[in-house]
Amino acid sequence: MDKYSRATIREFMNPSNIGSIDAPSGIGHIADEVDAVELTVHISAASGRIVEMKYRIAGCTALIAALSVLSKLVPGKTIDEASAIDMQVVSGLLDGLPESKWRCAGYAVQALHLAIEDYQRTTS
Repeated sequence: MDKYSRATIREFMNPSNIGSIDAPSGIGHIADEVDAVELTVHISAASGRIVEMKYRIAGCTALIAALSVLSKLVPGKTIDEASAIDMQVVSGLLDGLPESKWRCAGYAVQALHLAIEDYQRTTS
């Protein structure tokens, strides 16, 4: 059985920013049938900065916790700063993840990066 940090359990039990954004600036969607994961990240951006991030999720404890901390981290970041966030950053915010759950941090970051790419496509 995977052992989660207190930070991971806290985020899972009280996740922040679940939902969607009306008229988002960018959307990132991931579905993986093998891991039984489906998530969508919405970002709102203005003047090259992320203003807000929300997400909808069907996934495990680690993925919900990863998206929750990520959704609190990215507002106020420039697009470049948000693009530089990786799964080590997310795992660190959760005081580590079990090795078997690292991919969950990866899914969260990948969905954010897809939303940023979507935003950049529509503003170019």
